[in-house]
Amino acid sequence: MNWLTCHEKLLQLAKTNKVLTPSQISASDAVLNAVRRWEECVNLWGKPGTGKTFLAHSLHHNSELVYFSHPTRYEAEGSDSVVVIDNSPHDWQVARRLCDKIRWIEKDYTGPKTVVLITRQPIDDTVPRIELTLTDADIAHMETFIRQQFGEYNFETQSPYAQQRSGLWRYVKTLAQRAP
Repeated sequence: MNWLTCHEKLLQLAKTNKVLTPSQISASDAVLNAVRRWEECVNLWGKPGTGKTFLAHSLHHNSELVYFSHPTRYEAEGSDSVVVIDNSPHDWQVARRLCDKIRWIEKDYTGPKTVVLITRQPIDDTVPRIELTLTDADIAHMETFIRQQFGEYNFETQSPYAQQRSGLWRYVKTLAQRAP
């Protein structure tokens, strides 16, 4: 089984919300609450491997949020959309210009009501910031879920280097390395 197969299966499961970790569920609720409050710009941030992009895919499939993998991929959708931009800049001036550019298409307010910027570091601005962390409960949840979906596997038999906590994708990479 290669990593792409595992990744594709997990992305399919993102449509059902079943795979979200406790921290991702909490962050999802916080993002949706900010959207309901009509926040102009929201910053979802966290270290690599915490599941920010996976959460964005889940929000896209289970809410009315439109996901773009990078600021350069953004294309104007409908004015009612909430836009999620992954791999966004964390510099507050650049992030603020990006939000304004997306929200104010041309010179009138025709863009989305809320822009969610996903970054690896918090944006040092007045925008609401939602941090996504990776806890022991999240790791246990992911290990259990992966065992249910892909079969039993002893994650502790990896090399010491591979056992370092590099985020949730460590488990997907581990699955991809095992024999079919």
